[in-house]
Amino acid sequence: MPPTFALAAYSGALGRAIVQYKEENRHELTGALGGMLARVVLRALAGHAGPVVLVAVPATAAAVRKRHGDHMLRLVRAAARVLRRQAGAEVAIARPLRALDKGGDSAELSAAQRAVAARQAFAVHRGRAAELGERARRAGAAVVLVDDIVTTGATLAAASDRLASAGIPVYRAVVLAATQRQGGPGSRPGGPRAAPRRDGPRR
Repeated sequence: MPPTFALAAYSGALGRAIVQYKEENRHELTGALGGMLARVVLRALAGHAGPVVLVAVPATAAAVRKRHGDHMLRLVRAAARVLRRQAGAEVAIARPLRALDKGGDSAELSAAQRAVAARQAFAVHRGRAAELGERARRAGAAVVLVDDIVTTGATLAAASDRLASAGIPVYRAVVLAATQRQGGPGSRPGGPRAAPRRDGPRR
């Protein structure tokens, strides 16, 4: 799992907004959540002065149909617009991964089961991956993996491993929210790093 930054805990108003956007098709929340995501990206990129490539964790075809589009790709595009306009960042978006629809709901799985499922969840689009790898090497671009929520970290770890297998190192991962885990199997000591206090308390 790459170094991971989160806006805040998956609770309260932020948790409700993510659920409404993701599961209730409240697409009008795209701009607000995209702006929040942009702030986390800026925090994650502290110390990096070069270009950045955002890679959204892809949704399965079934999820895309249910949500009337890829919800993370939509958020990443919104975040990229904010980063370009407000921070003057050189930002590109790449889609080197595709999700394999294995069925089932990961919410009911244990941490160990999530890890196994995540390792089988993605495939690499070789042409797009080669293009991204060349861009990263040539321009010194930082590849940032983006998702909405991190629970055990299995999804981010699996997606990062797939990219690494294609010669694409992930510089950072960013998420909107992190679930609060009280130890136990699969928990990660320290958890994701939070954005500055205006975005949520450091954990």
